[in-house]
Amino acid sequence: MNIKFLGTGGAFDYEFSNSSAWIQFQGKNILIDCGNSVYRRLRETGLADQIDYILLTHFHDDHVGSLSSVILHHKYFLDPARKARILVPSQSFQQMIEDYVHFSLTDPLKYLEFFPVEIIPGLTALDTFGKHVEGMPTWAYCFESDEEILAYSGDLGDPNLIFDYLKTRPQKKTRVFHETSFHVTDGVHSYYQDLNHRVDEVELYGYHCDPRDEPADNRVPLVCRFPHLLA
Repeated sequence: MNIKFLGTGGAFDYEFSNSSAWIQFQGKNILIDCGNSVYRRLRETGLADQIDYILLTHFHDDHVGSLSSVILHHKYFLDPARKARILVPSQSFQQMIEDYVHFSLTDPLKYLEFFPVEIIPGLTALDTFGKHVEGMPTWAYCFESDEEILAYSGDLGDPNLIFDYLKTRPQKKTRVFHETSFHVTDGVHSYYQDLNHRVDEVELYGYHCDPRDEPADNRVPLVCRFPHLLA
């Protein structure tokens, strides 16, 4: 299992690009989120032609803003008959994706195929509905192999959700990539002080933040500080 980040910033941290991860898992290349800046990064890194599946956490622009471009890349730069493949955690979330891309791709199923996340052994979707923005469907994801667990929070205002789930899993090497805010956001994002003590429990990294705002008492290592985690 391998993970690289195409961007680590929040919605407005344009210097660090939109948070997006490239995960190699079970022999597949999975792109998590494709915000406004992500298609450019996929082209710059040469990864745009290597996507097996797309996985989305929610529908804010910094997470889906270049989704249509990524989908069209499959048609016009790869096999014209090949459709982009999206893993979905629920039927209702699939319908939301279809509705979203319909504004730019009037016939979404001409360009897209959908598959349940369960087709990838060891991939679990965690329903975090309303834990980022009230009333908004959001998802976190957990990738589990025989040797390791990797958790990816998406935008999540309650860090307990991820760690409570991990308590139900077998003890093995665990890495958690958790969105982190250095500002109190009233539950929209996870405040770093609520994550600080977790570094004693698991290998934890923070993303979706501007490292220039990092306070002196932050204990959460930031993805952007680790070149081996960056694509």
